[in-house]
Amino acid sequence: MGEVAKFNAFTGRTSIWSEFSSAVRVLLQNKYVFTPFWEYQTGQRTEEDWKNAFASANRAAAIAMGKGDTSTALSVVLSRLYTLRNQIVHGGATWQSSINRDQMRDAVSIMQKLVPTIIRLMMANPNTLWGDASYPVVD
Repeated sequence: MGEVAKFNAFTGRTSIWSEFSSAVRVLLQNKYVFTPFWEYQTGQRTEEDWKNAFASANRAAAIAMGKGDTSTALSVVLSRLYTLRNQIVHGGATWQSSINRDQMRDAVSIMQKLVPTIIRLMMANPNTLWGDASYPVVD
């Protein structure tokens, strides 16, 4: 069984997308969790370029979700969550501010379901997907 099939079996593919379809759709439409938007803000991209990239990524995610292509849809969602994580860790959002609260709420909902599923998948398949630990325990 391939990794995607294993993931689908563990997640109950339909439950994740049906349970979080609203949060995922809101996340996908939010330019503030899209890295190329921030690259435009810092002059690394043109406005047209980031907007085209945004439309293309959202189209790919919508098609993937419609087809039940979990790996593609999840890749786009995790990319957006990573951008949100960077905003939090690197100072784009601060304690008790109103910035990013809606994204945070949706991200937490998604991650509460996803993280335990990924851990179960990793534990059930320790030698097939993950490789050596990057930071092994040392004495």
